[in-house]
Amino acid sequence: MGRGGPGRAPVLVGIRYLLLVVSGALGALALAWHFHLGTAATAVTVLLGLAPAYIAWAAFRADRAEAASVDLDTVAEQLAVAVKAQWDDEVAVRRINDPYPLPVAWRPADTGLGEAWPLLTSLARAWPGGPPGDPALWPQDAAGLAGADGEIGEVFTDRVPTRRLVILGEPGAGKSVLLIRLLQDLIRRRTPTSPVPVLFSLASWNPGRPLNSWMAELLRRSYPGLSSPAPAQVIATTAATAAAGADDLAQALLDTGRILPLLDGFDELPSEWHAIALDALNRALSAQQPLVLASRTTPYRDALTRPGTAVLLNGAAAIQLLPLAPAAAAAYLRRDAGGTHSPAAGRWDAVAADLGSASPVGQALSTPLGLFLARTAHNPRPGTAQDSTAADPDRLCDTTAFPDRATLDAHLFNAFIPAAYTADRPRPPRWTAAQAHRTFLLLARFLHHQRGGTPDLAWWELPLAVPAGIRILLVRLMVGLVVGLVGGFTVGVAAGPVTGLVAGPVTGLAAGLTAGRKAGRQSTAAAPSTRFRWSSRRGLAAGLVTGLVTGITFGFALGLTGLMDGLVAGLTVGLGFGLLGWLVGGLGGEEPDPASLTGPVALLISDRRTFWTVAGTAGITFGAVFGLVGWPLGWLVNVSVVGLVFTDDYTDVPSGWSLFGSLLGTVIVPAVVTGAGLGFGVALGLRQTAWAYFVAARIYLAVRYKVPWHLMAFLHDAHEHRGLLRQVGPVYQFRHIDLQRHLARPQPGHLP
Repeated sequence: MGRGGPGRAPVLVGIRYLLLVVSGALGALALAWHFHLGTAATAVTVLLGLAPAYIAWAAFRADRAEAASVDLDTVAEQLAVAVKAQWDDEVAVRRINDPYPLPVAWRPADTGLGEAWPLLTSLARAWPGGPPGDPALWPQDAAGLAGADGEIGEVFTDRVPTRRLVILGEPGAGKSVLLIRLLQDLIRRRTPTSPVPVLFSLASWNPGRPLNSWMAELLRRSYPGLSSPAPAQVIATTAATAAAGADDLAQALLDTGRILPLLDGFDELPSEWHAIALDALNRALSAQQPLVLASRTTPYRDALTRPGTAVLLNGAAAIQLLPLAPAAAAAYLRRDAGGTHSPAAGRWDAVAADLGSASPVGQALSTPLGLFLARTAHNPRPGTAQDSTAADPDRLCDTTAFPDRATLDAHLFNAFIPAAYTADRPRPPRWTAAQAHRTFLLLARFLHHQRGGTPDLAWWELPLAVPAGIRILLVRLMVGLVVGLVGGFTVGVAAGPVTGLVAGPVTGLAAGLTAGRKAGRQSTAAAPSTRFRWSSRRGLAAGLVTGLVTGITFGFALGLTGLMDGLVAGLTVGLGFGLLGWLVGGLGGEEPDPASLTGPVALLISDRRTFWTVAGTAGITFGAVFGLVGWPLGWLVNVSVVGLVFTDDYTDVPSGWSLFGSLLGTVIVPAVVTGAGLGFGVALGLRQTAWAYFVAARIYLAVRYKVPWHLMAFLHDAHEHRGLLRQVGPVYQFRHIDLQRHLARPQPGHLP
């Protein structure tokens, strides 16, 4: 499939080609009649339009046949494999099992936060086809929903009659980790007909946008293979798909109920949207659609009790996460320090004595997040160079330094980054703690101020952090430098080094101006590419259309000048540009299968490869063809300029003017035309990819804010080895939304 974007059906591609062919043929007939061309010329014109029409129709039929052969059950199975691999890897990176998973327990939520139990059971029994589970496994009342740790899969699958669940808890209580455990358990329990659990972060959702459309976009982003077209019979029978204007696998999986949404971060939406969001969820997801929604308790309660119309998530039970037991928290800290009886474990005695109390340290370390931050900052790893006094946990009990929980939470967040970037033996960091802190401040503020507070840090959106004028300048400089070097070398080999030195800057300038206009018009982030292939069938269709339109245009234009026969000129130029269109027009996207998972680094590498493939192939081809056209064009310019200034017979031309005309005709005009061709190829690569814009942004941020030059390596290291970021498909997120919000707030002495 090409890069027309999700929702562009193959039929639209076929119609586009057919409209071009028909309009070109009709225009050709009109011009032939107006200029009284002979029968032979008119026949040639019409015949040139028949082959493109057939090729376009054949390509349309082949695409539809390929789409019809897709089986959604197989796609869902492939997606389940990808989801499992993604979250198994993420659990290892987040050190959730190091040294062991923190205990997480829950109870039924307070009355009014979920549906009444009798209503839940009656709703499930009344569903067409019967309840989703076995009623014999249902508890007698909501008290049976209580559980801990690995029981979450059993609770959701067997004990919740409707399989619709709200998970509530305090900040850092472990809601996201519990969702991951549930996802992994559901994948293990999954049968071929079960929906695939997929975790979505609601922070990037606007309730004014249809939920399924938003989830489909995230599916395409995380699993590019789902951008492939859906079976035609599914499109025809699914009203939601038709209404959304989308016909790809992502939308089809959602519309046919093959996705089980695990919706995290309801509280991360603006508070004024909460009631609207609940109403939108009720309208978008039928009562028989299983789902899980996670939120902080207070924002969710406020959304249900606000004045006016109350909104409750239809058919959903609710559970409330419990604070960590003081004994469990103390045992975890001591175990992470080396074991209960190790000398280092005694360092936590003062903190352990305060756990479970109302003191700041007792409150802050009552959640898994607080424990994670405390053990990272105050349990030095083997081989670290941390200052033993700074890492002393007794400091956490100092109520003078930390008079309340908010102050202590800020301290833990501030200590997290230096602790993560302290030198260690297995993998010393390449960046200082100060540089890392400055970079994370910049990224958090970018997400907060320019991306609406979304947690998704997408590398291809970072160019939006660069002012538009500077972005234009950087792209022009990069493209101009590359094209200038290539163009100067090419012309220098063909016409000599002096000519190459002249042609290089000229071609670079022409290409830079071409690319800069694209960057200046760009108000949203360019989309990255996965991988590209060349299709001779699609290329032939594009080549025939290009040759027909260009040949007719050039033929009549040159024929009217009287310089050469219009028909011969049209056929010659049309053949050349038809070959060009065949070579370049065959470039198209080839989406991977749905089971392939593209991470941020892998996506950047593939996008960079695509840019050079498209820009190189198209640029060299266009440059060569345009260069060949440039030599006769330069000759005409030379003749015209000298002839206009002097006499018609070109006698008595001063040597200076002769030299100027020769230089203009043999160097400058061909170089400009060649540069335009190269620039057109680079512009095509820029349109298809996001890598060049990311490079421009990276250079600017490194110079302006001193962020790492190798920014992607820094982000990969922060996720893979430092634990500050987590990876969700092709985007990064801060490990916890509170860390992102803490860094986004103004801090003295950091970033204006």
